[in-house]
Order: sequence, then structure tokens, then C-alpha cells
Amino acid sequence: MTAVDAKITDFAVVQNVPEAASRYYLFYQCKVYADSELDLEYRVRISISPSLDGAETSKETGKMTHGTTLQVGFAAKPSDLGLTSDAEYTITDVYLDAKDPRTGAWVNLRSYSRSDTFKVEKKVTCGAATPHYSSGCELLKHYADDQCNMPSPSKAAAYDYHVYERITVAEWDFVRKAEGKDINTLCANCCTPAPKGRICDEHDIPTEAKAGTSIDIGVCVENTGKIKADFWVEVTISGPNDYSETLTSAKKSIDVGKKDKIYVTWDLPLNLQSGTYTIDATLYA
Repeated sequence: MTAVDAKITDFAVVQNVPEAASRYYLFYQCKVYADSELDLEYRVRISISPSLDGAETSKETGKMTHGTTLQVGFAAKPSDLGLTSDAEYTITDVYLDAKDPRTGAWVNLRSYSRSDTFKVEKKVTCGAATPHYSSGCELLKHYADDQCNMPSPSKAAAYDYHVYERITVAEWDFVRKAEGKDINTLCANCCTPAPKGRICDEHDIPTEAKAGTSIDIGVCVENTGKIKADFWVEVTISGPNDYSETLTSAKKSIDVGKKDKIYVTWDLPLNLQSGTYTIDATLYA
């Protein structure tokens, strides 16, 4: 008689997990080696001390071909535990079961005594200091754009967590909660958007002008941002014989979503040459 020789190896804690998590995070994994002769279904179970709601503790492999291996992972999505500091948890035992193909019952093959620890990191909040920032608000502002929007996904935060280890998993999860949103929806009054606008098409520019006169040039500006803002333009006029003149307008306040014209006055020199002149405008806010 030869015993079933399936086994588990490569036990490893993958990472900590965040309190009040927005999604499941892989925290533990191991590798199942199938029996050398039989094709069987396996189940891996883990015991966690103290118990942790929201953590997977049992995973089935499906039928494994004899002689093959499969990595099995366990994820957790802890709820709000009311932590005042990070809490430590330990995987104390790992069990390998196989399903008896004749009865369908699970049979324990092996048990492994372990002492593999991981942490549930205290949740990040808007006002309290985080491990790397003065507050959760400052953390969000670091990764949001100038309109207070968090990219989705936030690749910079993902790189800072997975590659550079500049933030913790709790900090990363807090950023992920804001992905695709204005961060003020998560942390009220956290971020003030920067003024944002564009030069639109409905300009007020004379098609003809006479040397020695003055004309008003109106540049169309649209406020495309989230706040009322002051805008001004710099208009450069260039033409024959290397003529160039730059004019700067006064500031003009424009409401969100509105268009308006900002004017400069061009005093045409008396000796200005005839020809075609080009007008270029640069917008500032």
C-alpha cells in the first residue's frame, strides 16, 4: 500500500491588509503538490488567531492532475474593527484535504503547524496622520490632479505601494476609495481646484485695420474648471519686416462653464507696413 503523497510547501505571508478595506487583498499563499499518481480535488484550510472576519480560510483547487502543482492564495477584506493601532494576526495551522472520489467526502491528509504573522493596518482617515502623510487629506491631494480628481486607476499610488514601498497598504486602499472621484467627496473641503480654462473659437478680431489707429482684439476664453476664476491673456502680433508686439490684458473673472471675451488694445504704429498680421494668444489664470 502506498499513501497519497500530496503536500503543501512554500508557505508565505504576502502583505498586510487594511482595516475597513475597499476590496479583498491577498495576504497568504502556499503551494499544493498533487499526488504523484491520482487525479484528486484538494482543499486548503487555514486557522487564524485571533479570528478575522472578512478573511478567506478555505480554498478548493478543483481536480488536479497527478504530479502537478498549484499556488493557492487567501485574501481578506476586513471591516471597520475600531482599531487604534495596527493589529497582528497569526496563521497557526494549515490543513490539506482531499475529496474521496468514491464518497465525495473531504478527508484530511496533512496538517502543518505554522506561526506566520501579518497585520491589519489601522484605517486611514481624512484628518488623522498616516504613516507617510500629515493626514489622509494630504495623502489624497498628493495623488489627485489639479482639479481634485483622483485618476482611475491611480497608477502612481500603485507604483508607490508595489514597487517603491513609499506608502502602506492602508494608505493605498484609502487612495483607491477615491479613484474616479473628486477627493472632496471622500474628505470634505480637502482640496481647492486650480483655475482651468481654454481659448475658445468665438473671437472678436477686426479683419482690417489702418496704420495710425487703434483696434480692440477680443480673445474668447472659456472657464472649464470647477471654480470661478480670474483669467488674462497675452496677445502676440507678428507681421512683415519682423514686426512683433506683445500685449497683456487686464484680469477678467469668468464663472464656471461660461465663455467671455478678454480684450487688449493694439495701437498700430503710423509707419506700420501693409500686409497680413498674425495674432497668437496665450491664456493665464
